Amino acid sequence: MVSTPASQNAAFMQKWRSTLNDEFIKSPCTPIPIPEDTLIERILGNLNVHSSKFPEKTAVIEALDQNRSLTYKQIHDRTLSFAAFLTSRGFVLGDRVTAALPNSIEWPVLHLGTWAAGGTVIGSSAAFKLYETVYQLQDSASSVVVTTEQLLDTFLEAAKQCPTVKTIICVRSTNNPLPEGVIDFEETLKCKPLEKIAPVTPETVSIIYYSSGTTGQPKGVVLTHKAIHCQVEMLRSHWLHEIYPVLGMNEVDWYQESQIITSACYHILGFALVNLFLVTGSPMVLMKAFNGDVYLDVIQKIKPKNLFVAPPIFAYLVKEIKHKKGALDSVQLICCASAPLSKELSDEFLSCHPNVKYIVQGYGMTEVSSFSHVPLLVEEGVNASAGIPGSYFEQKIMDPDTHQSVKQGERGEVCVRGAPQTIGYLNKPEATRELIDADGWIHSGDIGYVDERGFVYIVDRLKDLIKVNYMTQSLQVPPAELEGILLSYHRIRDAAIVGIPDDLRGELVRAYVVKSDEKLTEKEVEQLISDLSAVPDKLAEFKRLTGGVVFVNEIPRSNIGKILRRVLREMH
Repeated sequence: MVSTPASQNAAFMQKWRSTLNDEFIKSPCTPIPIPEDTLIERILGNLNVHSSKFPEKTAVIEALDQNRSLTYKQIHDRTLSFAAFLTSRGFVLGDRVTAALPNSIEWPVLHLGTWAAGGTVIGSSAAFKLYETVYQLQDSASSVVVTTEQLLDTFLEAAKQCPTVKTIICVRSTNNPLPEGVIDFEETLKCKPLEKIAPVTPETVSIIYYSSGTTGQPKGVVLTHKAIHCQVEMLRSHWLHEIYPVLGMNEVDWYQESQIITSACYHILGFALVNLFLVTGSPMVLMKAFNGDVYLDVIQKIKPKNLFVAPPIFAYLVKEIKHKKGALDSVQLICCASAPLSKELSDEFLSCHPNVKYIVQGYGMTEVSSFSHVPLLVEEGVNASAGIPGSYFEQKIMDPDTHQSVKQGERGEVCVRGAPQTIGYLNKPEATRELIDADGWIHSGDIGYVDERGFVYIVDRLKDLIKVNYMTQSLQVPPAELEGILLSYHRIRDAAIVGIPDDLRGELVRAYVVKSDEKLTEKEVEQLISDLSAVPDKLAEFKRLTGGVVFVNEIPRSNIGKILRRVLREMH
């Protein structure tokens, strides 16, 4: 099939850029209307369509246990049975279900069933300990918990401090007897399917997902059915109109476009993708935990054309399989999300996997239901930008001190607004006011700029910038820039840069490094940066590693791959 030349997109971007002003940027993507129905209505209807076309086709399967799978019809029917069970327990419109389990075939059933019963899904990390679990259950006032045998003891203990929790449901992996009062998830599916779903509207709250807490106590991000539905529709439209045609697919058969989901469903990216593929009918392979060998086996089996990955998985593809020829033969595009990807690492990837035509990035956050910016394919190779505003979004780059818009090319805080955005943080009105200004702009806390073509580049987190005193000036060092340099070195597996307080110099720049070669020395790491800072136009001298190098076994990261810098600072 003939593809749409990427050069046409480049020309389109140039024409679009000439119409922009510096105040704010509207999306150049194909305009799409805001859906009038709710996402649960759409998905249930589409599941009926999918199952009528392919009654026995697998809709979702687990990568680590491929005996566990569901067809479209099974998802549909089990959804309504789970909804009926919730209703039988007195569950009413607005009640909340905490879902605390890794990726599994139960996820679409429990979240769709909760919506069908009129409820809100609360995403809870499977890595949470007792304190975090108690905090989230109390903050969300959840009445129902769905969890696993491995996490059950934690939730039973937490429930003693959370009087709103009335029902605990367990997804079982053994035949061990359950504690009294705990309900087997399979038992909930024996209820007669609900005949009529609850009267939810686009403004009904659909999910409350908690921020990663990298800058303090986690905050519950409240998202409506309208917000999630718009996110799903934006991604569907963008891949259909802007991505697949460039990959040679002017007519897309979604049923043949199998997808791998490595991001946890309790994280907004994984959740958005699950709902996207339920709408389109694309078969999904869910990874409960990342296993490199299994991941490669799945790629070679289902032959996806594009992959959605987080930086740690991308780094695995670079560092661990560079010599495995043909491992990614089917893949034409890799879209990285959740954290910025360095150009150095991307270039190294292409040198190992030349058949991959495009390495692109998306950008977003839980507060906008996942993506606010999407990639546009304008040239083969690496596009280090975070993309362009998606169909529903406007963008503004704002000076964090003056709150005025900066000019094209100047750095400032990336602000967005659009239909998929949150209505605020749960129980935190002050934090909500800090997030959403009087004009409706979401303040991301990320520093970025717009280049001459209209692409936005994310430089760093506003709160992560290291402030150093250098030659009577107070200057800022973006950690991501130095991390990209270190990660490009073949003897370094992982790295993080943080600022260490210093009375004289403001902050010292320190590198935390995971070796891939035990012979690597501190001096060698420092030399990587100092050599570049000695070259004109390469790296400013004030960005040297003045705080030294510390070797560690691993870099602490959140469940979506973001570096937990506060943990490293606490090691100081």
